[in-house]
Amino acid sequence: MPLPIGHALAGLACAQVRPGFFFRNRWQDVFFFVFLANLPDADFLPGIILGHPNLYHHGIFHSVGAALAIAAAGGWFFYLKKQPFWSRAVAIFMVFSSHLLLDFFSWDFGAPFGIPLLWPFVNRYFIAARPIFINVIRSGRSDDFFISLFNRHNLAAAGREIMIMGGVLVAVVTVRCLLKKKRSLK
Repeated sequence: MPLPIGHALAGLACAQVRPGFFFRNRWQDVFFFVFLANLPDADFLPGIILGHPNLYHHGIFHSVGAALAIAAAGGWFFYLKKQPFWSRAVAIFMVFSSHLLLDFFSWDFGAPFGIPLLWPFVNRYFIAARPIFINVIRSGRSDDFFISLFNRHNLAAAGREIMIMGGVLVAVVTVRCLLKKKRSLK
């Protein structure tokens, strides 16, 4: 699974597709995209509270079922704010699912391997045959969980995430600028 850095860059790339999509304030909008892209890892929180951070990680919150539920709840929230339900729900689904996609393409050396991607439709874990993101080494205990993330291996993982997802972000921004320039020439 990528670190929050890779997921945040995925959220930033999504935010560049339609700036100001959720909120008029650009920073609120960017924050919301980054929040959604990292949201599946909130499944660490119950485990951290119970003393075993990995207890619920890569569980059902890393699935299409969770993405659908979050999308429906978010779509309803924005509908109550007089914004279109479906466009907001689809965008939330896509940004939340960016997390699932990155985790799917990550090395995973802890059973069960992968993520329950298609839950509740299929009750099995999935992982890419050729992962592109390095696994993250972390403690299984809450007392040193956060400090355990700071190591040489995870620094290499962060570097790879920055190269890959930073490249995606640069590509999205470049295409957006080219399209904007093309429209202004008409």
